Amino acid sequence: IANMGLIFTGGLVRVTASGLGCPTWPQCTAGSYVPHSATDLHAVIEFANRMLTFVLVAIAIGTLIAAWKARDQSGSPRRLARSLAIAAAAGIPAQAVIGGVSVLSGLNPWVVGAHLVPSVALVFICVVLVHEAMDVRPAPVPTLVRRLVVAALFVGVLVMLVGAVVTGAGPNSGDGGAARNGIDLVSVARIHSLLVWLTVGLTVLIAWLGRAMTRVRRAVHLLLAVELLQGAIGYIQYALHLPPGMVAGHMLGTALFAASLANLWWFTRPAVGVAPAMPGVDGGATATSR
Repeated sequence: IANMGLIFTGGLVRVTASGLGCPTWPQCTAGSYVPHSATDLHAVIEFANRMLTFVLVAIAIGTLIAAWKARDQSGSPRRLARSLAIAAAAGIPAQAVIGGVSVLSGLNPWVVGAHLVPSVALVFICVVLVHEAMDVRPAPVPTLVRRLVVAALFVGVLVMLVGAVVTGAGPNSGDGGAARNGIDLVSVARIHSLLVWLTVGLTVLIAWLGRAMTRVRRAVHLLLAVELLQGAIGYIQYALHLPPGMVAGHMLGTALFAASLANLWWFTRPAVGVAPAMPGVDGGATATSR
């Protein structure tokens, strides 16, 4: 939730033109790590986004300690939980450094776009860690379903990456004087839209093939609902010429999309010898869960 919040607040920084509210890094202004009385609201917004990193660090440390103490039913260490907690903790400073470079580069649109990559990766890692912590086991699915899920994951990641390029071509640069990437906004937005429709199509196909598997059906329906909501926001913001509120909502949708996509990917595993499920048969019934 904290990592998803960072994606959303990063969007707020951009749409309020506060990206250079703190014009340097790691300090906010020359000689000061915090905004001083002469700074404006933009500096406060940017500084607040930076402070959320320390909240993430505190949560990551607590998670790492808990993962190190955790044991499974046999008393053995939860090694996957440890590995995921380490990865989550390591991703936070990497994310902060890229954010700092984006400020020092004057909000170069490619660096700003790259800032989204570790954020999405951290959401993926944390979703898997939540499943591991809650002892939720994957559900066996036919090989075709699994392949479609992997395809949806691949295209979904492309959607987010191309979305970052669209942002770099659009008007919300994070600061009035920041450069744009020079790519035609209409053309790259159309590519983004086509990838979104491909992801939705794959999700609908997965939902149809997995309609008899109760546990899988819930995960894919969640993803489809997020996709439709995110798509609606995307079309509305484009039609209204990117109003700040809609853009911020689209960033929140990106965080939810990443989480629901990771959820479906982790939740489904190929089951050797499993035939396509027939109506009335729950293909996930053999998987253990709490």
